[in-house]
Amino acid sequence: MGERADLGARADAGAPGDDAPHRDAAETPRRCLTLAYDGAGFSGWQVQRDRRTVQGVLEEALGRVLGEPAVRVQGAGRTDAGVHALAQVVHFDDARGLPLRRLAGALAGVLPEDVRPVGLVAAPAGFHALHDAVRKTYVYQLHLSRAEGGERAVERSVPPLRRGTHHAVRADLDVSAMRRAAAALVGTHDFTTLSKAMPKERGTVRTVHAVRVLRGPRALRIVATGEGFLYGMVRLLAALLVDVGRGRTAPEAVPELLRAADRALAPASLPARGLVLARVDYADDPRGRARRRGLLS
Repeated sequence: MGERADLGARADAGAPGDDAPHRDAAETPRRCLTLAYDGAGFSGWQVQRDRRTVQGVLEEALGRVLGEPAVRVQGAGRTDAGVHALAQVVHFDDARGLPLRRLAGALAGVLPEDVRPVGLVAAPAGFHALHDAVRKTYVYQLHLSRAEGGERAVERSVPPLRRGTHHAVRADLDVSAMRRAAAALVGTHDFTTLSKAMPKERGTVRTVHAVRVLRGPRALRIVATGEGFLYGMVRLLAALLVDVGRGRTAPEAVPELLRAADRALAPASLPARGLVLARVDYADDPRGRARRRGLLS
């Protein structure tokens, strides 16, 4: 697990030739890749027919690098269309067993500019990016606008460098009320109210470890950490806190909203562009040694 690629390696390393060894399935090395991407140009993470997705682009790139027709990857989460990632975690198997430095350099060279590998390490054979995850952290980014006029004026006030990554709201939010409401979301609850419809077998009870509302320069960041999140949950959670900040919902009403388990009571979801998958944690993290040495971002 100590083997780790330097992602500053030559991007023109190229695809492997015939010198790369083939291995039996039982000894195929598993790799753990940390990935950042700008979600604006993608129809989400998961492969879809005739649509550009992060998984599809990554599998195509790995196929070119490894010389394999069907490389499959497993991500830690399925981000929606337009959602970004700073640290999506992916596992895949490298039947050729390429040195990590060579693999990382070649992959960086063939991936498009809106998808960047930021860490690559060897992982145990049984490591699973989705099932082994114990915590995920998402950040929803709000631009605080002082523009006069209606909602269109507020949206047009977003600075150019924030247009693809922030949702604009009026600056007069009651942050103290938002923080009280955030505290009510922490714990193990049925989050049906703050989710989109999904298969019943997946269940609607989740444990949220922390929800923070952080100030920045003309911005707020809603940071949610939990064992996992339901479909659409973080954007609806952020929308609820914005409603509280606007005075439309009282912080004291949040527990009853959750107990109602009624999607009809949910606020309108916020746009995907403000959401970022910021971190995925594992109990036995194959990236741990590299991170402690300061080698992973």
